[in-house]
Amino acid sequence: MVISIDFDGTIVTIAYPQIGKLRNGAKETINRWYNEGHTIVINSCRAEQMQKDMVRFLVANGIMFSYVNANAKHLIDLYGMDCRKISADVYFDDKNPEGFKSWSWAESFVERKLWQKPIIICLIGESGAGKTHWAEYTELEYGIKMIQSYTDREKRTPDENGHTFVTPEQFDAFKQEKMIAFTQFGAKRYCCLKKDVCDINTYVIDENGFIYLSDTFIDSYNIVSIRFVCDYEERLRRAGLERVQRDQGMFNLPMEFFDVCIDTSYPKEEVKRFIDMTIQKFL
Repeated sequence: MVISIDFDGTIVTIAYPQIGKLRNGAKETINRWYNEGHTIVINSCRAEQMQKDMVRFLVANGIMFSYVNANAKHLIDLYGMDCRKISADVYFDDKNPEGFKSWSWAESFVERKLWQKPIIICLIGESGAGKTHWAEYTELEYGIKMIQSYTDREKRTPDENGHTFVTPEQFDAFKQEKMIAFTQFGAKRYCCLKKDVCDINTYVIDENGFIYLSDTFIDSYNIVSIRFVCDYEERLRRAGLERVQRDQGMFNLPMEFFDVCIDTSYPKEEVKRFIDMTIQKFL
């Protein structure tokens, strides 16, 4: 992981602009993380001469680090830019809402995060059942990212979302070992890449993709399923005849196969209540 660590109040006691005393466990914990292969970024408001003084203190006390007030090179290469915010998987700072408790607490936190498997909430159902709509709601309401499938089909509407649209040549460049799901409708392909999975996600997926994901990656991810169903006439109104007919025969798993089943034919506020109850179980 990339671990961002504040200096004043976290590595040392607060004596700013002077440098305070080294906090108990700071050196031992940071060096252990560094030796385990984590990227250590010292993220401090100190700049210019005060930053140089901080670096001298870290070196003099044998505290290992990868970067100071700079993003990790592999992240710059990955995203093609170097943003002002330090990008990290974990941030330790005494100014966090809960403050910084202790270095033994920080060590336990990282240990739990390392062993915690990401959660993928699979949203499954016919066209017009509301999968993408409720995935977008979940992202806005709870901050749970919707994994964007890559597809080489054309957009149905100029503002369509839920997918990352690529050319067939770009899709050909995706390596199978980098995928966690793949499906195909006619000549059009869809996939999801491992690099896009966060700590907790929603993913709109068909039954075949869900079965493959569950069978292949059960040891890597906590996989749960929500089956959306909806009245036929309502799906016709939402999605149109072509998409509804395309789905015929594509959804055959019994309802008891899924963790949760939600009927989106009900009034929107009632469906929202069911969605909220379900998502809150995973937070």
